Amino acid sequence: MFKEKMVTPAIPERVYALCKIVEKGPITASEIKEKMEPDFLGNKSSYFNDYRNAAEELGLISISDDLVSLAVEDKVVKSTDNMRKYINQQLEKFNAGQFYLVTNAFFEKGSDIFKEDKNIANLGPMFSEMTGLQVDAMAMRAWRFWASFLGFGYLQDMFIIPNANVFLKDIILESNIEKNKMYSISEFVDILSPKANIIFSDLSNKKFNYGVSNGLRALQDSGFLKMEHILDQKDIWALYPMKAYSNDSIITNITIL
Repeated sequence: MFKEKMVTPAIPERVYALCKIVEKGPITASEIKEKMEPDFLGNKSSYFNDYRNAAEELGLISISDDLVSLAVEDKVVKSTDNMRKYINQQLEKFNAGQFYLVTNAFFEKGSDIFKEDKNIANLGPMFSEMTGLQVDAMAMRAWRFWASFLGFGYLQDMFIIPNANVFLKDIILESNIEKNKMYSISEFVDILSPKANIIFSDLSNKKFNYGVSNGLRALQDSGFLKMEHILDQKDIWALYPMKAYSNDSIITNITIL
């Protein structure tokens, strides 16, 4: 799912449900499958291998001698929010995988994404060209589920609106950024980059793309951070310009509140 090709059956909810089952203790794969896909439902299709593989790739579970065990602390699967925060810290490990490269291309596309087909399944050829990987309709549907869950945007009519505020907040909270300390924007980016390169593009020109700009503005609107433009600062970065935020397209400093 994350190492290679994305598949629709490996949705976040199934991965989480599997983790909650093994949280109680090691259990055989066949027992998990029966709990998640009981025979009495009459479902002839089995998705078990897909979401089990996704959970294993992410390091959430381990498998030994057909016994499946939780491979993380219990607090990681205490809630779906906790699982999301954990996964967001792991994504750079999969920087050659389909999910990572499609997400990066999605943010690089910026607001031009709205000029494309609104059926996400039809965007496979475009992302194939952008990433150099074969991306089909199933992969794009799977990407939509995980992109929404991990906080890269918001679903609207089954289309993802680029806004990285949830992902950014997760990364910031797990970084060594101090609260109430003013950082230059370059310092801020340098601290986040090791875990957030998946959403960054055009950094050499000191510009934040559309989805990152939306995320930073949303975090400022919620009171989580404060962006400033201090006139005598030479480290100047640009947010994606928007009419609703006509006075804040240039920033030099940021403070986590």
